[in-house]
Amino acid sequence: MMPCDITPRDRDDAVYMVLWFKEADGEPLYSFDVRGRQFGQAKLWSAPTAFGTRAYFRTASTPAQLLVDDVALSDEGMYRCRVDFRNTPTRNLKINLTVIVPPERPVIYDDKRRDRRKLLERYNEGSDVYLVCEVTGGRPRPRVTWFLENTIIDDSYTHEPNDITTNHLSFPNIGRQHLNARLICQASNTNLTHAQSEVIVLDVNLKPVAVHITTKDKQVSADKRYDVECRSSGSRPEAIITWWKNSRQIKRVTKNHLEEGNQSVSVLSFVPTIEDDGKYLTCRAENPEINDSALEDRWRLNVHYVPMVTLKMGSSLNPDDIKEGDDVYFECNIRANPKAYRLAWFHNGHEIHHNVTAGVILSDHSLVLQGVTRHTAGDYTCLAANTEGKGTSNPATLRVMFVPTCKDDREELLGALKHETVALRCEVDANPPLVTFHWTFNNSGDLAEVPPSRFTSVGSVSRLNYTPVTDMDYGTLACWGFNAVGHQRSPCIFQDARSR
Repeated sequence: MMPCDITPRDRDDAVYMVLWFKEADGEPLYSFDVRGRQFGQAKLWSAPTAFGTRAYFRTASTPAQLLVDDVALSDEGMYRCRVDFRNTPTRNLKINLTVIVPPERPVIYDDKRRDRRKLLERYNEGSDVYLVCEVTGGRPRPRVTWFLENTIIDDSYTHEPNDITTNHLSFPNIGRQHLNARLICQASNTNLTHAQSEVIVLDVNLKPVAVHITTKDKQVSADKRYDVECRSSGSRPEAIITWWKNSRQIKRVTKNHLEEGNQSVSVLSFVPTIEDDGKYLTCRAENPEINDSALEDRWRLNVHYVPMVTLKMGSSLNPDDIKEGDDVYFECNIRANPKAYRLAWFHNGHEIHHNVTAGVILSDHSLVLQGVTRHTAGDYTCLAANTEGKGTSNPATLRVMFVPTCKDDREELLGALKHETVALRCEVDANPPLVTFHWTFNNSGDLAEVPPSRFTSVGSVSRLNYTPVTDMDYGTLACWGFNAVGHQRSPCIFQDARSR
């Protein structure tokens, strides 16, 4: 970020152009051109051999600033900002850009020059620790300091050839008070960025002596999240805590940390399912460096859940062959913990109740419908409730087959002149809806079949164009239908009276 004051000296003056140069180069490397444009629509240009797309001139700040992303060492140098105004003389400003190169991350070696990051070797109480912290690079050369936790214990670093800086630490007689203490090597050459650091944790190996699941509820609810805590003590390094459900390890949703008092703590974010009821949740703590060090604590899960309800028609029934007058029964299967205290039945969303007179019989987990009719057809569901909530079953559809009946029960009265054609429409309700029709004509006791050529039928509708010619053609027309169930019991009547 390099500042450049572009504010005109006089109020009626304005910026024409801003040019940036590096050192003695005669060619600009960035320009902000306002000539012939509004200030907010200035033309920006950045030399591709210099900053390219990394630079942007921000005029909203005071003073204006040339922002450069991903600064490289090659960007270092003396820069000149030249501001051309409409009226007043050109203004030149010089900015010296110094690029600080941070050091690389420190590498810690032991006295055998083994990389401690890759070496899982413990120290014994009372032994001496000898470590070398080696840092490469950095401009200016970095300071390399050793810390014990937050306390400086050695700041005697040495700048060596090949751009390397080292600090040799000798830390004698480590004791139990140093268990899990952190030795930190820190390298820094500026306050502008965070220091580079590497950490060594002083450690010994000890078996865990105890493990406990601290939260064992008497019951849990399915599909609700629980944080289950397990604590282990006595292990050094900290115990590896794993969670198991029966014999299967749970590999996710855990948070492990180490607390004071030599305790390892693991929190399992656990969502029990219905299938977990009766299973064991196990917390296992072990030091992987020591064989046969595992200790376990178990919790038997008592999972409460909303009733799971399924509904089906009686196994002895054929759902595609139910006719009016048949008896039908449904079976409601309930899986619940705790046990359901209520069972309700519904027909098309409306609750139904025990009514022997109406042929509705409720017993235990079954529903019996005696002498079903077309009005009994529809979707049936059962609902079970316990302390966890209410569970509704899948809908079981009852389809009732019946013989055709007139869509309109009223007798239709027609008035027609001789030689006047009347269009008659006969529509019936039927299941199955594939209906075969025939028509009859009755004139003072003489019943005659209407020839099939005189009418048409599609589905549950039949149409007849009737034209009276003589007085004998006036009378009663009857429309009859039949389907796979049987014949229509009462025809649809059309009374044709002479129109005067």
